[in-house]
Amino acid sequence: MAQIGLAPGPIERVRADVAVVPLFAGERPLRAAAGRIDWRLCGRLSHLFAAGRLSGAFGEAVLIPGGGGMVAPRVLGLGAGDRAAADAAAWERWVADALARARGLAARRAVIAVPELEIALAERLALLANQIAQIELPAELEIAPEPVDAPGSADWLRGAARRARTEGLEIRAPIEPLAPQGVDADHARARSSRESAGRFSR
Repeated sequence: MAQIGLAPGPIERVRADVAVVPLFAGERPLRAAAGRIDWRLCGRLSHLFAAGRLSGAFGEAVLIPGGGGMVAPRVLGLGAGDRAAADAAAWERWVADALARARGLAARRAVIAVPELEIALAERLALLANQIAQIELPAELEIAPEPVDAPGSADWLRGAARRARTEGLEIRAPIEPLAPQGVDADHARARSSRESAGRFSR
């Protein structure tokens, strides 16, 4: 049974067999997770774009060795098309492609960057979870959202774990932080959200 959980930090600092990141068309310089990975890899992704070997079109793929500031030994960049035009169907299609390629690499543990899109975070995560439930490999998958989505992703995983479990999927929910003595729970959750966002900053 496949597992899904929240990455303990930004994608470039997560221990996994492969780190998978979307590459959007027309975004120069590269943004968010792709930009941070590119920086850690001394601009290798940017060089491929500049040389015309990548455009960000859906279906493109590049596998780059990790190293430098990347913890994962392999980085899989996948074209995701135009970010502004990405709808639920496009996101689901990209996720299916990402999982299939990670499986082709025999990765048992993968981390996937979850980009900011016009699609609601809950829908993005639900579509991702449904795709993961249909696979055997990677057996462990961690999601690495952008800082703004980190607290919401943790809340979504906790809620999904409390509800009926998706068939074929084990959800590893982050532990709800305990409020220190004399601090109300709402204040503790707000502080935890701010701290979570800070942990995901560059």
